[in-house]
Amino acid sequence: MLLDVRDLRVEFHTRDGVVNAVNGVSYSVDAGETLAVLGESGSGKSVTAQAVMGILDTPPGRVAGGEILFRDRDLLTLDREERRRIRGEKMAMIFQDALSALNPVLSVGYQLGEMFRVHRGMSRKDAKAKAVELMDRVRIPAARERVNDFPHQFSGGMRQRIMIAMALALEPELIIADEPTTALDVTVQAQVMDLLAELQREYRMGLILITHDLGVVADVADKIAVMYAGRIVENAPVRDCPFYTSPSPRDRPKSRMPPSS
Repeated sequence: MLLDVRDLRVEFHTRDGVVNAVNGVSYSVDAGETLAVLGESGSGKSVTAQAVMGILDTPPGRVAGGEILFRDRDLLTLDREERRRIRGEKMAMIFQDALSALNPVLSVGYQLGEMFRVHRGMSRKDAKAKAVELMDRVRIPAARERVNDFPHQFSGGMRQRIMIAMALALEPELIIADEPTTALDVTVQAQVMDLLAELQREYRMGLILITHDLGVVADVADKIAVMYAGRIVENAPVRDCPFYTSPSPRDRPKSRMPPSS
């Protein structure tokens, strides 16, 4: 098993008392598998993902109990430096709002290259070359000319592609995508999800997809977990869900959708 979350509990300490945001969540995902996590806003989907990634704001939040097993290692027992090495190299996250997640005063090439400079010890020149390769890989036109552009100079769909490129930089085994298409129009949503599914097949990554979109879930997920009030209230293979109408993503041919957004 790639990732196995067991009885995870997360609480936030506020002036009004303790808020139990996640109450005993358990789910798992294997290599090449897609788990879709559904639920209304405030149900604990993103907080669970942040706890798995080790990026929970502490304080006020803290993991109050449970286990997060990645390749049979409990991440909650690792020190900060060990956790940092796993984050980015073994698991990565695509955030909901790319414009907020990217640093507005640094070029996208610098931000993409940072992964290679920090984790691989590359020079700035070599890291920039890798950034261009990544931008090409996620189908950003004229990547070599645009590598020095800033986030605000890209469209919403292109910024999300940059976030995907950043997550893929070190070829992690697991990616968590937190509503990666929320702010995009329907056509661009389809392009981004199609790209993510194609890259997942190529690298055989595990994918946790946090979303509200049942259409996306039916198209790309292998199994589903539904959250409510900090708990998993229902889980099942996607084929058992009443809205399922399409074949597994493994059975679909690779899309020929154009890269523009």
